[in-house]
Amino acid sequence: MVESIDHFIMALGMAGLLVLGLAAMLEYVVPPFPGDTITLLGGVYAVRGQHPWPLVFLVVVAGSVAGAAINYWFGTWLGRRFDANPQASLFGITHAKLEEVQARMRRSGPWLLLVNRFLPGIRGVIFIAAGASRIPRRNALLLGAVSAMAHTALVLSIGRMVGGNLERLELLVSRYQMAVVVLVVIGVLAVVVRALARRSPAT
Repeated sequence: MVESIDHFIMALGMAGLLVLGLAAMLEYVVPPFPGDTITLLGGVYAVRGQHPWPLVFLVVVAGSVAGAAINYWFGTWLGRRFDANPQASLFGITHAKLEEVQARMRRSGPWLLLVNRFLPGIRGVIFIAAGASRIPRRNALLLGAVSAMAHTALVLSIGRMVGGNLERLELLVSRYQMAVVVLVVIGVLAVVVRALARRSPAT
């Protein structure tokens, strides 16, 4: 898979940089999209001398912020929709559930935004919640940019470590994806256990 993506991006020349940025954006809008896998290739290209590291860094960060902005806009639209019609239900979300999310975002929103890029699977949802909670857009995107810069620097550095060895990169990607699955499962289980604990009658 990694080798096929590599051939495709390399065939595009400098336009391949746009693929790196688009991948980072789609990770927010379409969470299952393997954007980090493609970003890792950016580090390989930097080692090969095919694309300057600073340019790859800027393109990927810009893509991440663009994806976050799209989700923030959707959250803003969602909040306004419920304000206009509190009885409405959308994608299984009710006004009561939205108010619960808003309360949580007011308490821990800035911290979640600051580490969002390191939270696979839910990073996009965090910005939807930020928009619905009316966290100032400038603050939300600024924290998102800081998170994106830290995460992108880490991922590109890992990509540089493997050099041009795509076999090592593929092994690294498989381990990364497995770690992501484990983290998501643990997170879901933690939320379920917490919800059940709250519903249990006090003894």
